[in-house]
Amino acid sequence: MKVALYARVSTSDKDQNPETQLKALREFCVKAEWEVTKEYVDYARAKDYRRRVNWQQLITDSNHYEFKLVMVFRLDRAFRSVRECVNTVQDWFDHGIAFKSLREDIIDTSTSQGKFILHIIAAVAELESATISERVTAGIIRTRAEGNRYGRKRKAFDWDKVKELLDQKVAIAVIAKRLGYSRQQIYRSMEERKNG
Repeated sequence: MKVALYARVSTSDKDQNPETQLKALREFCVKAEWEVTKEYVDYARAKDYRRRVNWQQLITDSNHYEFKLVMVFRLDRAFRSVRECVNTVQDWFDHGIAFKSLREDIIDTSTSQGKFILHIIAAVAELESATISERVTAGIIRTRAEGNRYGRKRKAFDWDKVKELLDQKVAIAVIAKRLGYSRQQIYRSMEERKNG
C-alpha cells in the first residue's frame, strides 16, 4: 500500500524534532510492508495554514491519487478541529484514501465504528488544544497584571559590538541578525547616543 506520512511540530526550537514522529511512522510502515511514497513536514502551529505549506501540498496530492493512506503520529499533528478532521477524512475516503493515526491506533476509517471513534478522539484533541490555549492566555494575563514582562528574556545589548560592525560598514539588518537584536533596538541605541 502506498502511504503518505505527515509530521508537524509547532516550532523549530525547544528540542521539537519531526524526526521523532517520522521514525515511528516509518518503522510501522516497514513492519506492515507498506511503501512510503512521500513525507510531508511542517514547522507551524496547527492553526497557522500560511506556514503549513506541506499540509496544503498533501491535500493537493491526495486529489491526484498519489497514495492510498495518509498516516500521522497523532491526530492533533494534522487537525485543529473536529469539523476539519471529519471533512478532510471524508474527502479522502471519497477518493479511496484511508487515514491512520499511529497513537490512536483504534481509528479505522473503513468501518462505521472507526469513523465514530475518529469523531470522539478528534473532539478530545480539540478540547485539549483549547484548554492549553486558555491556560497560556491566563498565564500571560496574570504575568502582566503582576507587572512582569512576558516572553523571552531580552538579550543584553552590547553597543561596542554593534559599533564595531557599524564602523566596518556592515548593514544594520546584517548586524541585527548576526547579534540577535532587532533593527529597532539598534536604531534606538544609535539615536540615544546621538542625542546623549
